Amino acid sequence: MATDTLTEFVKALRGAGVPVSTAETLDAVRVTEQLGYDDRRRLKAGLSLALAKTEQDKLRFAQCFDDFFAFARPRDTAQAPRAAEPPQGGGGEFGGGGAGGGMQGVTSELGQMLAQGDEAQLSARMAQAARAAGLWQIRVITQKGLFARRVMREMGAEALDEELMALERDGDPRAVPLRSARTALQQQVLEQVNREFLLQARAEGQRLREQAMRDVNLRDLHEFRDVQALVQRMARRLIATHSRRRKKAKRGMLDARRTLMSSVRHDGLPVRLHWKRARRTRPRVFVICDVSSSVAAAARFLLLFLYAVNEVLPRVRSFAFASRFGEVTDYFSGPSGQAAGAVDRVLAEYAGSGTDYGGMLSQFWVDCEGVLDKQSTVIILGDARNNNLPPGQQWLKQISERARQVLWLNPEGRNRWGSGDSEMPAYLPYCRQALPCRNLAQLERFVDLLLRDVR
Repeated sequence: MATDTLTEFVKALRGAGVPVSTAETLDAVRVTEQLGYDDRRRLKAGLSLALAKTEQDKLRFAQCFDDFFAFARPRDTAQAPRAAEPPQGGGGEFGGGGAGGGMQGVTSELGQMLAQGDEAQLSARMAQAARAAGLWQIRVITQKGLFARRVMREMGAEALDEELMALERDGDPRAVPLRSARTALQQQVLEQVNREFLLQARAEGQRLREQAMRDVNLRDLHEFRDVQALVQRMARRLIATHSRRRKKAKRGMLDARRTLMSSVRHDGLPVRLHWKRARRTRPRVFVICDVSSSVAAAARFLLLFLYAVNEVLPRVRSFAFASRFGEVTDYFSGPSGQAAGAVDRVLAEYAGSGTDYGGMLSQFWVDCEGVLDKQSTVIILGDARNNNLPPGQQWLKQISERARQVLWLNPEGRNRWGSGDSEMPAYLPYCRQALPCRNLAQLERFVDLLLRDVR
């Protein structure tokens, strides 16, 4: 069906870096229903309005459209047209030589098309053969030859090859132009297979690359160049999800009594709905990040996440410590897009060795005792490795009693908690939740849970 062609095109667009939502895809379906696929210029303009938003998106859309629809036809319109009159001079893109090229009397169907030299007919046949061969399923570079053979077979290359061998065996002069036309056709098929591979592999490669970045250990993410862009995309998804939840929660519950009372003036019809709006005290979030060398990568991405979702996150105060402890909230006072530079500054000024968790907790209590309350969430990110110093769990106990909750993110697996100089078991009783945080996927789940809990 034609809808399948559009679905594959949307997939290719997303692979090219053009964000396309489900609603926009439905708009594109309605556009194609109105415009059809025959007039490509109108279709390109209509789909561009429905699917491309920014100028950069429109440039990517134009390139992707030209590549995708070079030979593509929707499944229900991929029937080859009737043979047209051979063009003057023959040959053209497929190099067939035309009716006057010494190929009269060729009997195979594909051979007759090549003899006629009708490029439109051959293009339509190629599109039909590509669809029948499942060319859209190509994923890896080693499949190019396989799919090229499939497309040629669907076009009727087997009968053509049998005829060619017979002609060459008999020394028939028609074999030379026919072999040349077949070679040119095969080259066109290979080019089409390569274009389809680039479209499909781009989408699949982007998905696999993002999955790899989501699952790789945070300390190894520096090897990827576009991690910051991935964090921004993940944050935008969280923002979209929790903006809808916040809007729904803000509306409150239906106030049936007021709604019924106001309906009296309208003969009992509930023309206006009234809602019970609960007063919500805006919560605070305190983030304490260990930025020593063993934990710095996790601290970087937690801070990037939190400040990327600042549209839906309550007030955040940030603290960093390694060999010393200090508040770094002001470092992030600029736009969220500048958070990466702020994180670099934090790491440059506070990173070091010799972490003292007991000293950090006591200093945090001194600095924030007066503002901690039951609307406060304290997030601690660190491996709890305290260099055999006193753990100071009594300070965490006081913090947990004063605050609403303490959440601890540990970049190490649970099996290492308590090993060596890890004081994690001493801190666990005072944490509402303690979670491993070793990759972006776990970090995203934590931020999602945080937004659900503090909105």
